[in-house]
Order: sequence, then structure tokens, then C-alpha cells
Amino acid sequence: MPEAGAGAGLATTDRMVQLMELTVGFDDTAQSRDALDLGVVLAQAFDRTLTVASVFPGDDRGMLYAAQDSQWVAQVRAVAEQKLDVARDLVGGRIDMDTITLGPGSAARMLYEYAESEKPRAIVLGSSSRASFGRVSPGSTVERLLHGVACPVVVAPKGYAGRTELIGPVVVAYDGSPESEHAVQFAAGLAARSGRTVRVVAVADGGMRSGLEDQVVDVADQLDVPATGEVLPVRRSVAAVLADLPGERPSMLVCGSRGYGPVRQVFLGSVSVLVVRSAAYPVVVVPRP
Repeated sequence: MPEAGAGAGLATTDRMVQLMELTVGFDDTAQSRDALDLGVVLAQAFDRTLTVASVFPGDDRGMLYAAQDSQWVAQVRAVAEQKLDVARDLVGGRIDMDTITLGPGSAARMLYEYAESEKPRAIVLGSSSRASFGRVSPGSTVERLLHGVACPVVVAPKGYAGRTELIGPVVVAYDGSPESEHAVQFAAGLAARSGRTVRVVAVADGGMRSGLEDQVVDVADQLDVPATGEVLPVRRSVAAVLADLPGERPSMLVCGSRGYGPVRQVFLGSVSVLVVRSAAYPVVVVPRP
């Protein structure tokens, strides 16, 4: 387990400040308004500017044709700009905000290419329209970005719009892997910047010692922010516990990527997939270190 002295904690905090420069995907649906309000809340908490991106699509004749048809591109870009006008009105003067249109192409492809070329620090997206109210559930765009994009992805629960501040601890899922160690440091940086506490949570069979009981306490004790560590018993599945934690409602849940995905990219394992499909609070999925 890595040592975490005061110097290490400061470096981690500085790094997390940079990581929370945010881009929100916005298409003027109810779900994208959830993402926009979460982006505003996070930007205020971390004293960051917010970039709002609207994607205009290709047409049935194909991407190449659409890209060459300047009149058609101008028309669909104008629709995207109108959506950004809505976003500006919704944000008002709460934070500094930049806007960008992306396209023509699918939302997943354009946001992925944007992430590759512009390297935003994090992308905030809304849940599927089919999600239960108050729950996270990714649509196709989120699903695709959660398998390979090289920056953290933040998913807002359905119905998040209207929130005005972060309330509750930053919870991080821990299983002793290097990826979860990285997620813990990421969560600590978020907590340090936003004035939250950290809750390091492992899930294991309550009928026997898992070896994590002492680990999670040690991990929490080494952080330079107020933190607790605990092992919770399995209820139905590990994902079910993380998606609906007992006690104080988290401000967000941080999950690491799976250990066999590409380095420095988001790649979900089986537990994270299920958490992102059912959590009752915002979920942050961080790339592998």
C-alpha cells in the first residue's frame, strides 16, 4: 500500500483541482438539464469554469455527405446553438461558462473525439430517459464513453436538476486493487477541494474476515482529509450495496476502472457497470492510473 504523507496529499489535491475542469454534454432534454445542474454544482464547489457542449448530428445520407453539405451543416449547427442559448439561460450568472458545438456525428463519437483532441478534465452527462427517478442509468452515449474515454466521466441521476450544492460525503468504492487505490486518491482530492469528507467503502461477505477490514481503515487514516473506512456486508450483490448505501446520502460515488482495460482510460468492470446502472447519486468513473 502506498505511503501517504503530507507532501503526497498536497500533490494529490493540486492534481484533483486540475482534474475537475468540466465539460457537460447538453441537448436540452430533461436528462441533460440534470447534467447541467450537476456540472454547475461541481464547478461552484471546485471554483472551475464550465464548458457546455452541444452535438449536432449527421443525416441519413451519411457523415461524409453531411460534412460536405455546408447549408445542411449550418442549419443543424444553428439548432445546436439554440440549445446552448437555453443552457446559458438555465445557468444564468451562477458560474463562468463557455460553449462549443460539435459535429456532425453521433453524440458518443463527437464527445469521444473531443475528449481525445481537447483533453477535457472530466465529462458530465445525464442518465437515460428510461432511468427511474433519482437513479443513474446510462443511455447509449454514456455507455460508449464509459468504455475507452481518457478522462473521468460523471453521470447525473435522473431528476438531479434543481440541486444547488454538494451535500454528503464523497464515497469511494475500494477493493484493495491499484485501480481502487487510485480512485481513493481521486476522491480525496475532490473532498479536499469541495470541503467534503471521504467515506472509503469495501463490500465483503459478512460471515468471514475478508482481509479488507484493516485495509480500509488504514487507507482512510492515511488521507489528508477527514475520512472513515468500513466494510459493508453483501446484500444481493456488491453493486447493490454500492448503489444504495446505508447512512448519509453521498454527494457522489467514485469508482475506479477495471484492472484489465487500457492504461489511462475508463473501462468498466462488472461491478462498476451495475453501479452506474442503478446508483441513487452521481457516479464518477475515473480512468486507470
